[in-house]
Amino acid sequence: MAFLKNVWYCAGFSHELDDGKFLGRKLVNEQVLMYRKEDGTAIAMSNICPHRFAPLSEGPRFGDNVSCPYHGLEFDSTGQCVRNPNGDKGSKTDLNPPKVARLKSYPFEERWGIMFIWVGDPDKADVALIPDYSMTEERPGHKTVFGSHKLDAHYQLAVDNLLDRTHVQFLHPRLNLGDQFADNFERKYSTEQTGDLIWDYHCEINAPKMPLVALLWPEAPDLMEYYFDVRWEAPANMLLDSGSVAPNTNREVGSHSPGANMVTPIDEGSCYYFWNLCRDKNLDSPETDMGIQKGVGETFSQEDGRMVTLCQEMMEGETDLLSMKPLLLPSDEAAVRARRIIAKKLSEEAAEEAMEPAE
Repeated sequence: MAFLKNVWYCAGFSHELDDGKFLGRKLVNEQVLMYRKEDGTAIAMSNICPHRFAPLSEGPRFGDNVSCPYHGLEFDSTGQCVRNPNGDKGSKTDLNPPKVARLKSYPFEERWGIMFIWVGDPDKADVALIPDYSMTEERPGHKTVFGSHKLDAHYQLAVDNLLDRTHVQFLHPRLNLGDQFADNFERKYSTEQTGDLIWDYHCEINAPKMPLVALLWPEAPDLMEYYFDVRWEAPANMLLDSGSVAPNTNREVGSHSPGANMVTPIDEGSCYYFWNLCRDKNLDSPETDMGIQKGVGETFSQEDGRMVTLCQEMMEGETDLLSMKPLLLPSDEAAVRARRIIAKKLSEEAAEEAMEPAE
């Protein structure tokens, strides 16, 4: 199965480039080097030296340039080789690099502490297409924590999981509602699609207080109303606008916890799950920060991630879920719509590439 190229993918978080660090990461089947120039600009280019294919992320840097750790070829921040120390002079003044030695450079943008990369045609990279995660940005009255995990499964299985709220009650002890429900407990869900944008809405009314809410909002009432509004944009960028309020009140008086849920393919059999969570309660609590990090980390590694990996194993290498004709439930609507949109976009990209003249 191919991957969409002319879209923005999450490449990680801005803080990962602090202190001049190199970050090497395989994204959408491409080895990428990310770092911050001395003026603060973040850049992304190929992480593979064209000489012996050494990872440049393991090499030293000289100003804005990166040097191959194997034979010392030096590349500037545009990816152009600017020094070959292996010539006749063999000194720092040898400035006769092979002109054909130029690395692929990627459109790369930072928004709200998130790094976005475009691996397709750079002429088609439109910053207006970057998904809006502004409500997850840390700002006065809000605290944001970040995390990432590697998953050994096709990225669309991770998307299916994140668009599915109904599994929570069975898979997540920290998030389930127990088995004691009020007589007036009510669950509602619906899905809307506008063009290629999907919103999936899930609401639970007169529900017991779940453990995560007790961490974020200790003084919350015992009976709650929860909302989970998920916005999906192709191929795997989701905004989870979630929160909890007392029943029959409005979202302005409860706990609001929007979060980014972004899945980026590594290759056919693995992906990254990047997430953040922004809260407006219990802000000055390092224990809450650590509790969220630990809770999401363990939830993903021991629950979601493990289950999705097991499902991938049961599929015996197949990556197209719909081709296996699975049983579909009403709650699968958003995930099925997302898969169909991706299939349509893949077909459109393939048609565009077929029409482009050969170089």
